[in-house]
Amino acid sequence: MDDQNHDKKSRSGLMRLVRYAHFAVRPLSLGFVLTMLTVGLDLAGPYLISRMLDREIIVGVGIRDTQIFVTMILLYATTVLLSLIARYGGNVSNQTAANRISVVMQREIFGHVQKMPVSYFDTLAAGSVVSRVTNDTKAVRVFFTTVLSQLLMALMFALGILFGLLSIDWRLFLIASISFPVLFFLFRDFQRKSLNYSRRYRKGISKLNASMNENIQGIEVIQAFSRERDIYDSYSNINDTVFRNGLGMTRLHSYSGGNATETLNYVILAIALLYFGISNITGTNVVPIGHLYLFIDYMIRFFGQMNRAMQNLGNLERARGAADHIFELLDQEALSDEGQVLDRVEGDVAFEHVTFAYKKDETVLKDVSFSIPRGLTAAFVGQTGAGKSTIMNLLFSFYEPGEGRVLIDGNDLKTLNKRAVRQHMAIVTQEPFLFTGTIESNITLNRHDLGPEAAQTALIEVGGGTFLAGLDEGIKTQVRERGKEFSAGERQLISFARALAQDPTVLILDEATSHIDTETEQIIQKGVERLSKGRTTLIIAHRLSTIRDANKIYVLDQGKIVEQGNHAELMAESGIFANMVEMQTRQNLHRP
Repeated sequence: MDDQNHDKKSRSGLMRLVRYAHFAVRPLSLGFVLTMLTVGLDLAGPYLISRMLDREIIVGVGIRDTQIFVTMILLYATTVLLSLIARYGGNVSNQTAANRISVVMQREIFGHVQKMPVSYFDTLAAGSVVSRVTNDTKAVRVFFTTVLSQLLMALMFALGILFGLLSIDWRLFLIASISFPVLFFLFRDFQRKSLNYSRRYRKGISKLNASMNENIQGIEVIQAFSRERDIYDSYSNINDTVFRNGLGMTRLHSYSGGNATETLNYVILAIALLYFGISNITGTNVVPIGHLYLFIDYMIRFFGQMNRAMQNLGNLERARGAADHIFELLDQEALSDEGQVLDRVEGDVAFEHVTFAYKKDETVLKDVSFSIPRGLTAAFVGQTGAGKSTIMNLLFSFYEPGEGRVLIDGNDLKTLNKRAVRQHMAIVTQEPFLFTGTIESNITLNRHDLGPEAAQTALIEVGGGTFLAGLDEGIKTQVRERGKEFSAGERQLISFARALAQDPTVLILDEATSHIDTETEQIIQKGVERLSKGRTTLIIAHRLSTIRDANKIYVLDQGKIVEQGNHAELMAESGIFANMVEMQTRQNLHRP
């Protein structure tokens, strides 16, 4: 039953794939016409030779009419030349159509991925997404370049050849038809096995890409703990599985697509030669030499096309598998563009009895309520796993609360347009992400209304003046992947400048100073003060010394707010917060 459902889904995916043809109607139509023309010209050539053998060359006489004979030779040469031109034009047209459709699909997938909720990527490895954008669209491109054109050509060749044989000698047609049941069995067997191999192979490739992506990103940890051999063995196991599936497909192609059809071709030709020999020896149903030549030529072409069709049947199954992967991603529900768009966001933030769990029965926040008036700064502290970062995830609508409400200016976030709200928010994380490009592009995020002057001013204002002065190319300095050429503090300064340049109403600082040295922390602390001025600021604090001036501090423990107040009030309570401050103070005193 599962296989039937999967086959039905695959056929539906293939039909959706075909609908993309409307993005390339002109080149596809031209390719179809040129394919038809190629088939007609390829079949016309042998027919001309057959006619010359039977009618223009007479035993004991030679050429019957030299002028007609030369004319037919020229016609034959013309068909060969025109066939080459038509085949070339058809290939170019199909490639153009396939590339155009592939570009459309890649843009659609990438655009959809950008709109997906963050929760979707909790269970899907980045390498799997990359595989769908690259490998799967490549399979789709092959579908439009070769599968459609080759299968169409094979069908047209088969019909033309069978009609031609039937028109010259119905007995030759019957000999050819002996192969039909065998070909039907070969096609069905090949299709079934190819589909199974294709599914396994594509899943293996997806796992291989995901493993490669993860291991490259974690290379420092792997080398630091000397786990290279274990990781290598794990990757090799996945690679061996992919190899075995690929080898199975190779064997299937070698058996069904080559040996089986060629053997069948030889059998049919042997039967035809026997028929020709016996008929001519006995004098009954004499078969002209031209007819025999035409039959042999057409049969070689016929089985050649059947072989290509079978090979492309494998590509068709790969395209079906790729289409399933692509449409599975595209069918995932993206963030809605609906919801109220506020004319202005003032910055009042509140949680009302919010309960949330990433996984069932693993509650992270339990009945959390707080209110932060516009322009004030609130800090959230607690042990790892207390739920601090979850508050920020809910505020950005990366996840929806299971119970309760998250409010912006008194409006439930569920009723607001999420993208419109995020335009008034900015975040600085403990691991700032830098994109490949320049320092300027990382600060402005390529916004057209922000130029190099704005990026430079923002970086200087958050305390990055000394850092900027030390760069030969200044704000135009190139940034490689993830900005690994910069220190943690320098990356953080760029991240702070990015937040300032966006001029947000609500600012979130997610343990932004946890991975930097004390000297850099002092610089960044000034950046925090500059950033927070006039904005509603939520700070997830690891170093408690950085939140002394917060208007309110919330202490979380096991998903609940257990203490709240300003720094002086919480210290006076001698509770959890006071103990945390005392512990960090001792650690700092004993630190060399």
